[in-house]
Amino acid sequence: MRRVLMISYYFPPLGGIGSVRALKFAQYLPGFGWDPVVITPRKGAYYSDTSLEFDETKVVRTASLEFSRAAKRMIGRGGDDARAAEVGPVLGRLRSFARRWIYRPDAQVGWYPFALGAARRILSERSCDVILSSSFPITAHLVARRLHQEFGIPWVAEFRDLWTDLSRYDSRRRQRLDEATERSVLADATEVVSVSDAFASILSRRGGRRVAVITNGFDPADFCGGPVSSRPLVTYLGTYYPDRQDLRTAIEALGELNRCGALPGLRIRFVGEFPASLRESLVGAGLADSVECTGFVAHREALAHIQESTVLLLAGPVSGTFPQSKVRGHIVAKVFEYLGSGRPILYVGETDCEVETLVGRFPGVACVRPGDALGAREAILSLIQRGPAVDRRGMEAYARRSLTGGLAHVLTDACRERSRG
Repeated sequence: MRRVLMISYYFPPLGGIGSVRALKFAQYLPGFGWDPVVITPRKGAYYSDTSLEFDETKVVRTASLEFSRAAKRMIGRGGDDARAAEVGPVLGRLRSFARRWIYRPDAQVGWYPFALGAARRILSERSCDVILSSSFPITAHLVARRLHQEFGIPWVAEFRDLWTDLSRYDSRRRQRLDEATERSVLADATEVVSVSDAFASILSRRGGRRVAVITNGFDPADFCGGPVSSRPLVTYLGTYYPDRQDLRTAIEALGELNRCGALPGLRIRFVGEFPASLRESLVGAGLADSVECTGFVAHREALAHIQESTVLLLAGPVSGTFPQSKVRGHIVAKVFEYLGSGRPILYVGETDCEVETLVGRFPGVACVRPGDALGAREAILSLIQRGPAVDRRGMEAYARRSLTGGLAHVLTDACRERSRG
């Protein structure tokens, strides 16, 4: 069996979709002839999810100097590993300086020497056929690139999201430095992986020689088929980005349906951090008393919330701060677990994007445009009348095991590229 050295900051027990993606790859790769060894920090700066588990004999946990965590402790102004601290103007300027010049390429740069040292020890003790690094953080790629240069081992760089395209820069110099780093990573990697066709196209134009698409997905084994709520329960899972997504259209529609008595006992549940930018819209729609927020929860619990729901809200990309060409390939990871759950989905977003192309293929998904509250009202009622069990035949290609098979092919191709070189 061949061996792959995985450099992944986000890995259980850290939570989040990055950890879930890395975990599922590590779980299913042996079935395709690849034995994973994972390098990850011992105490990464993010929330913990004890529902995510993996064979610890295949994990090497390292120290990590977490600059953001240390800064929060020094200023003592609240915040935790999943939330920024609240600071005044003076400390805010200091934080901005740190993000611009110390957190380079990102806040996890303090992990670099420890991850590199651990990887060197592993490679001196046992052979590995290929290196797989996953961003964010970009620091993982810098570790992998150094190993690639020192040991001559093929390297696959995975970009779960774009980097410089979706970053906000207040310094042109920092932007140029990041763009140069990005181009060099793409040029040096043996293979590049991204999560959508649009992202792959952007990375190819930027210098990626061989860019493969492996989307996010869902694991059928994670769904237990729990009961659906007996009263209307509308759920939104994950982070909301008001500058490039729209939930206000759905909120307006739900408010009107609630006022006319069409949704008796309505509950609107936010699984994750409550989007404060929506507070005014919820109050204006008369829904303040219908809202509940779970905060960050374990992945298993998040899926249970999905399965209990009457309708799932999906906020697609809208025209905003970022050019449409940069966000049209942004297929948020929850889309696949939404689809895998079989629950009805209301999508609100633009038409020219990959996420609508994906979800629009399946029954039980209604797509409306931003601002079309009437269309959203009609769609919600239609979805509720249709019921919770939706046929998802055709989803097999997005099952985690199938996607891991695609990754195994990329790893094999990287090894062949080395032999050809």
